[in-house]
Amino acid sequence: MPSYKRAMIIRKGKAGPVGFAVFCLVAVMLGGCDGKEGKIPTQVAARVNDAEITIHQVNDQLERSGFSNGAAAREESMNILDRLIDQELLVQQAKRKKLDRDPVVMQSMENAKRQILSQAYLDRMVYNHTPPSPAESKEFYAKYPELFSKRKAYKFHVFSIPKDKFNDGLKYALDSVKTGGEIASLLKNKEIDFKEDQVQWLAEQIPMGMLATIAKIKVGEIVSLEQGSMKEILLLESAVDYPVDETQAQPVIQKYIANSRNKELLSNKLKQLRAGEQITYVGQFAKSQSSTAPPCAENERTPGLAAG
Repeated sequence: MPSYKRAMIIRKGKAGPVGFAVFCLVAVMLGGCDGKEGKIPTQVAARVNDAEITIHQVNDQLERSGFSNGAAAREESMNILDRLIDQELLVQQAKRKKLDRDPVVMQSMENAKRQILSQAYLDRMVYNHTPPSPAESKEFYAKYPELFSKRKAYKFHVFSIPKDKFNDGLKYALDSVKTGGEIASLLKNKEIDFKEDQVQWLAEQIPMGMLATIAKIKVGEIVSLEQGSMKEILLLESAVDYPVDETQAQPVIQKYIANSRNKELLSNKLKQLRAGEQITYVGQFAKSQSSTAPPCAENERTPGLAAG
């Protein structure tokens, strides 16, 4: 997903020329700036009863939408303002009904606040926003040919069964089957309940921990994947080449390296904080404190590449 730098927002004091220009772009669209630097008659875009919707609010959402200038930006700014008006009408109705004092709503608002604050801390104080160097990108491209130079689109026939049914006897029997029909018959004969499906995955949609294994198997061979309480039996039906060169791969390489860096930085920061701060498990949670550890991230998939 593309990211857009948020424009400078004019507050008290002097604003730089770039910030002023972006502000005036939205202000002119909404009829609030006369084009003379330093003179902004109003920062209000609309009023809903006693509440004001500001140009800053419109500007913030306009930047997020990716529009910057021209007729499209003008139209979008009006659409954004109308959506903010609709939202404000609903907010006012909710407050009149005292929903902002409802315990469930208050808890949701607190959760959102905690999420925003924790993410702001990560973005500003923990994560590394320096782009990977050309050497790092080149090394990554060479290290994972199954993602790039030997990238494929895989088609699987999938059978999901209870994990406890995937025993040595079934594994041995699966060694002699080559088609989806044979697997279905085998499971029926063993009276194992199963769900059947067909999926198509590009290489980057497969968990990295499995991709190297899947890249080596041949059509007609089977691999298994654990999903919670279920075991998935995957029969490879086809593997079609979809290579990407190093230039095409740059966006996904940079995203993946950045994600990997930040995942490690987050892990180290949490270890540091847990070691340096006082944490006390209470009540029923105290019993399992010795076996409690921070949750691990799920097996990552690689950021997407366009097919073909």
